[in-house]
Amino acid sequence: MNEPRTVKQNNAPQVGESELMPMITHEPQLPAPRSLTSLDILDAAVRGGVTSENVAVVKEIIAMRREELAFENKAAFNKSFFALKSEIQGMNFYADKAAKDNKGNVLYTFCSEKELATKLEPVLLKHGFTMLFGQRERDSGATALITLIHSAGHEETREYSVRSGSTNSVKDATAADTGATTSAWRHLVIKMFSLKSRIREDEDARNIGDGAKVTPAQADELERRVQLTNSNVPAFLKLAKADSFANIPAIQYDALDALLRTKEARGR
Repeated sequence: MNEPRTVKQNNAPQVGESELMPMITHEPQLPAPRSLTSLDILDAAVRGGVTSENVAVVKEIIAMRREELAFENKAAFNKSFFALKSEIQGMNFYADKAAKDNKGNVLYTFCSEKELATKLEPVLLKHGFTMLFGQRERDSGATALITLIHSAGHEETREYSVRSGSTNSVKDATAADTGATTSAWRHLVIKMFSLKSRIREDEDARNIGDGAKVTPAQADELERRVQLTNSNVPAFLKLAKADSFANIPAIQYDALDALLRTKEARGR
């Protein structure tokens, strides 16, 4: 009887098919060649030595580099200004100062220099901007200049001109000129950044009281006086926040009456 054959186990590690395949080698990826800038060319020219023969070329390369920097700085300015305007659109600038007549009656309200500067300066700095202010006198007024400077180096200058106000017993020529310059600065800032000033909710006449309108007699009186003073009717109604004399809010009557009295006094 034959003994069963014992098969000797091979303890050598088994080799898979993938390991029998020839090894694939990968060539190292070389970085993409970088395009030369004028600064690279200038550096190479200087390293080679500036001579009387190539000095003109070096000057041209320097001018080219300046143009490159100016373009890069303006691009950075535009990008930051876009981000700045986007943030400003969500901000509120309130009409916090009142213009009054000689009797203390409020004629209208406006956004003060303090309101504009206090809220605008932090967001300007956040986006790398600052403002440089200047002014120049004109024959009949003042011109405010604002240079908007960006941290990258580019800057833009804008200007706005207004007439100087009249002097009176409480306002000399210096005060009139200062007021004109401040007014020009306010208008320029508002236009540069497309600011929208608004009345605080708790001070808006449309949100105060029960919405009462002027009486029919008051409406007729205001309309008659507007015509007698040759006032601009649409502008008057816009100031009154109404689409007609009959719909003028009662709370606006005193201010409108004071405005018309001032015009009537000038016409005498």
